[in-house]
Amino acid sequence: MPSLFRNLRFGARMLARTPGLSLAIILTLALAIGANTAIFTVTNALLLRPFPYRDPAQLVTILTRDKGKDFGTTLIRYETVRDQGRSFESVAVWANDNLNLTGNGDPVQVPVARVSPGFFRILGVRPQLGRAFTQDEGRLDGKQVVILSDSLWRTRYHSDPAIIGQTVSLDSTNQTVVGVLPPDVQFPFVGPADLWTPRYFELSVIPPQRLRQGVGYLSMLARLRPGVTPAAANAELAVLNQHYREQNPTAPDSNPEMAMTTAGLRDLVAGNLRAKVGVLSAAVAVVLLIACANVASLLLARALGRRKEIAMRTALGAGRSVIFRQLLTESLLLALLAGLVGAVLGWGAVQALAAWGAGQLPPGVALEVDWRVLAFTLLVSALAGILFGTMPALQAARVDLNTMLRNDGSGASLGKHRATLTSALVVGQVALSLLLLIGAGLFLRSFIRLLNVDPGFEARNVLTMNLSLSTARYARPDQQIAFFDDVLRRVSSVPGVRHAATSAALPLSLVRITPVLPEGQPEVPLGQRPFVDIEAISPQWFETLRVPMRRGRAFSSADQPQSPPVIIVNETFARQYWPGEDALGKHVVIGRRPKPAEIVGIAADVKNRGLEQDPQPQLYLPFPQLPWTDMYLLVRTDLPPRSVVSAVRAQVAAVDSDQPVIKVQTVDDLLDNARTQPRFLLMLIAAFAATALVLAVIGIYGMLSYAVAQRRQEFGIRLALGAERGDLLRMILRRGLALATTGIALGLAAAFLLTPFVASQLYDVGTRDAITFIATPLIFLGIALLASYVPARRATRAEPIEAIK
Repeated sequence: MPSLFRNLRFGARMLARTPGLSLAIILTLALAIGANTAIFTVTNALLLRPFPYRDPAQLVTILTRDKGKDFGTTLIRYETVRDQGRSFESVAVWANDNLNLTGNGDPVQVPVARVSPGFFRILGVRPQLGRAFTQDEGRLDGKQVVILSDSLWRTRYHSDPAIIGQTVSLDSTNQTVVGVLPPDVQFPFVGPADLWTPRYFELSVIPPQRLRQGVGYLSMLARLRPGVTPAAANAELAVLNQHYREQNPTAPDSNPEMAMTTAGLRDLVAGNLRAKVGVLSAAVAVVLLIACANVASLLLARALGRRKEIAMRTALGAGRSVIFRQLLTESLLLALLAGLVGAVLGWGAVQALAAWGAGQLPPGVALEVDWRVLAFTLLVSALAGILFGTMPALQAARVDLNTMLRNDGSGASLGKHRATLTSALVVGQVALSLLLLIGAGLFLRSFIRLLNVDPGFEARNVLTMNLSLSTARYARPDQQIAFFDDVLRRVSSVPGVRHAATSAALPLSLVRITPVLPEGQPEVPLGQRPFVDIEAISPQWFETLRVPMRRGRAFSSADQPQSPPVIIVNETFARQYWPGEDALGKHVVIGRRPKPAEIVGIAADVKNRGLEQDPQPQLYLPFPQLPWTDMYLLVRTDLPPRSVVSAVRAQVAAVDSDQPVIKVQTVDDLLDNARTQPRFLLMLIAAFAATALVLAVIGIYGMLSYAVAQRRQEFGIRLALGAERGDLLRMILRRGLALATTGIALGLAAAFLLTPFVASQLYDVGTRDAITFIATPLIFLGIALLASYVPARRATRAEPIEAIK
């Protein structure tokens, strides 16, 4: 330990003697360490930080899955697992809903979580005020009660501790408040929720009798019994799944390929973000490696200047191991100082990510610099110090005493071994930088394709907003139809409004699927029929979004509940079920409906599952034949869309003053939001790639500049003996070109092998895209030649007279 402190003191003095070099090393490393700290903070929040629940390792979700796709769980399937499962200590479910909250201010629509009574008990969460739900409150005839989130309690009810026992009005139904949740417990796997109710067997948009017919709207949570493994639980779930199919052969989810399996809560929260975080983590690791190579080159050059000192210390009795430890201690000191600066930079980057990319993380997942992040920063700093310090320390410890003590080292050039090491470091930087640049190029090409993708509709000048009706006030279908008809009539009369329509889902999104039996397909049970997207729309929906009608007609006011059932299908549906035939006039059995619906129109495909996915088969039904309480209003205007928001709100209020209008946005905003995550990933990868490029260019420039400085006397003699200055220029450029091309070749090989791992993050771009793999190396080569030209030009200015002297 005394020798360590002695080495630290001596190292600090040596670093202070070269403040410029020390500062350059610290800043270079701090930049890379800060980037790693920021991305690890995201990794920690998503994948590592334990959930604040009781014994979270025993918590699992139970997924209902068919051919790799997850479906919602039905009521009867949940009851089967709850009542017959022996691998689980307890089982609970939740479903998301939206209800209108009135009283204590303006009417608002709030996100609601419908949970079974034991939900909070499974998690080990206790309300900060009041109590959790009781089993009796989770029955059909149970008392109507709710638990408030901490944020709703503070904002709408002003943190009133007397709220327990008071009533609130949800969808015109009085509910008693029995608890308030603590502020420090979030439920990212559930999603946003301001109110919690134990009436999990209800849903505002679907009547209770239909829920028991096999609608998959629930998500299941379970706690494993002590000693039960997930594999054992999955084996039992397979048996229960078979029993369910045998007991419910007509259920829509009785498909033989439908299975139940467990998954960790982490999988539910992280979702597809796991792959994106992996890409970013790999990118910042590459940046750190490049920074370490850059610093190692600097330390090799610095060690050359200390050869005389090291030789003297060796002559006085210091062994190579002593010299090595001293130099490695200096490297570690530099790395730890860089780690301190990097932690500060990382904290700033985390704040920027939290503000700039807040919408990219699941609700309730907070970016925080906790002890794990700080420990990671310390570990990365120490590993970086060892990584970039070991090789220079080993080289510096190998000194030739005879050579060094006979002269002062002036005019000495780099030894062949050291020159080879420095060149290898530069080549490595180039290869890693090119790997990142090719990755950034692929993401850029992917994003450009995403910007230019045709969504199938015209987004410009279309305003959207959500209207979710109270199921108590608008319980009957005729009431729902009358409300939306009145709203559309009034909104269409607003000055500047060209068209108005309603739909159950926004463009690019999915709300409902249903099993179908198209005409001409084999008759199979309901559970074995294919599921397709289904959408309820008003007659002017196609005109409002300007979706072309390929054949047939759009819906009209004559398509009412008592009229013959009709549908419009998209081109994908028509091609899939009647290839080479005319689908117009064909019939489709929808769900449990006894009477098939006639196809009266074939519409152009729209992107119904997001911009990055191909259009899926879809059915459109007239809203009166499939009424729904939760609808979106779409308004095409001749004016800027947001200029008519107040007028549209006023017309909705004229129909029902207690009806909240929420989620107001333009369809352009909707498209932009769909591109937010790819844009966010692209910008981060591009930033890391640019950093890597700068470090690699600095490495090439620094290596050649140092070589030119060491060989200035040689160049002067060459010129004195008749060499042309152009010859020197070409010689140095060839050296830089050789380093760059070798690194580019290695980088291309690495990219060729590694880019397939990011295929899932790309849209309509191959992982070996020819344009990216050709253009990126050429651009890099041009930049590398420019970095080589400056020191090469300096070499031509050597003076023969100075060299001879």
